Amino acid sequence: MKCCVILHNMILEDERGLNLPCFYDNVGTRVQPERNPSRIHAFLQAHCEIEDATTHGRLRDDLVEHHWQLDGRRIGP
Repeated sequence: MKCCVILHNMILEDERGLNLPCFYDNVGTRVQPERNPSRIHAFLQAHCEIEDATTHGRLRDDLVEHHWQLDGRRIGP
């Protein structure tokens, strides 16, 4: 996201003072969104598991343990 903001600001700065038309019709190709119910269901299930307090705590503790094994130090609480 930061990269997009920086590039956007660079373009604005570069084109400042120029009277350029903004014409975006017929640019690129149109795509149809994919509506695969099994993928949507899998995403929602994973999201619910991550939002679950027990699962969240286990994932957090696993991450802390992973960093402990990598660096020999703990991060966070």
